[in-house]
Amino acid sequence: MANKIEVTNLNPINGFVNYGSRYAGSKIIHYGNNSVLTFSTYKKINYPISSADKFAVIPPGMEFRPDKVSLQTYGTVDYWWRILEANNMHDILEFRTGVNIRLPATIF
Repeated sequence: MANKIEVTNLNPINGFVNYGSRYAGSKIIHYGNNSVLTFSTYKKINYPISSADKFAVIPPGMEFRPDKVSLQTYGTVDYWWRILEANNMHDILEFRTGVNIRLPATIF
């Protein structure tokens, strides 16, 4: 028998994740006999190219640290995953010194 999935009316940013999380806009669901609370599946966002986008080369002090680039660019560490996503990177190990990256002007 399949496990029951029930969508709740809970808001992810009310005690579960912060506003910058990729799950902030997700639905919270009960899985099974309401004993497991989880998020609906995240779907990758496409970041359209804009003339306002910035481009940079990852310097040695920022290697493997998209959080530092996020803080410098957007004023918060919370958008590190958006930088990776916009550059089609799947892991911080791809965030290496010397790699050219795009920093989207619009990250929402």
